[in-house]
Amino acid sequence: MLAVGGSFGQHARVGDRDVDDLRGEMLARRKALAPDVVDRHSAAVAQRVRWLPEVCAPGVIGAYLGVRGEVDPSSLLDDPDLQVALPVTTTGEPLRFVVPSGPLVEGPFGILQPGEGREVDPMSLVAVLVPVVAADRRGNRVGHGAGFYDRTFAARGDDRSAAPRLIGVCHDFQVVPALAARPWDVPLDAVVTEVGLIRP
Repeated sequence: MLAVGGSFGQHARVGDRDVDDLRGEMLARRKALAPDVVDRHSAAVAQRVRWLPEVCAPGVIGAYLGVRGEVDPSSLLDDPDLQVALPVTTTGEPLRFVVPSGPLVEGPFGILQPGEGREVDPMSLVAVLVPVVAADRRGNRVGHGAGFYDRTFAARGDDRSAAPRLIGVCHDFQVVPALAARPWDVPLDAVVTEVGLIRP
């Protein structure tokens, strides 16, 4: 698949002072999406993700449960060929990843997360699907602003050969021409949208 996407054209380059504005606009656009559009995009992204070599490799992948218009990769939990761990969030701490073995419980941000299961070292995951508010073609990402993924995978730094492989997933309109990388940002190795795959 050829790199595609990027319908957002107002910011040729997004610097620190513009990040909050960009985040607010993207979150509003995402939240306004009709549920059937979110479902369709989520199904397309999950299908593309299933065929990525990083995801087909033996081992456990990290995913998440989409909320508020996010692309939702949760259908991967039902794939018998995949082992999927979900993040467990504790305010101010790195993420923990757990392969759920029981009911999901509500976390601190109103997002369901495992209440019990097998915990997996985040750095041992073969790939992690990362929720994206905005991303560019170089693998730079704007998240929700809490810094969970950057803290969790800080040891990986900007070494794209290191594990785990970080795969951003989002709607195509969330891909922007360029974002200013900040020192603490951990870059993505790929971005998957409903229309294609971007490899920085």
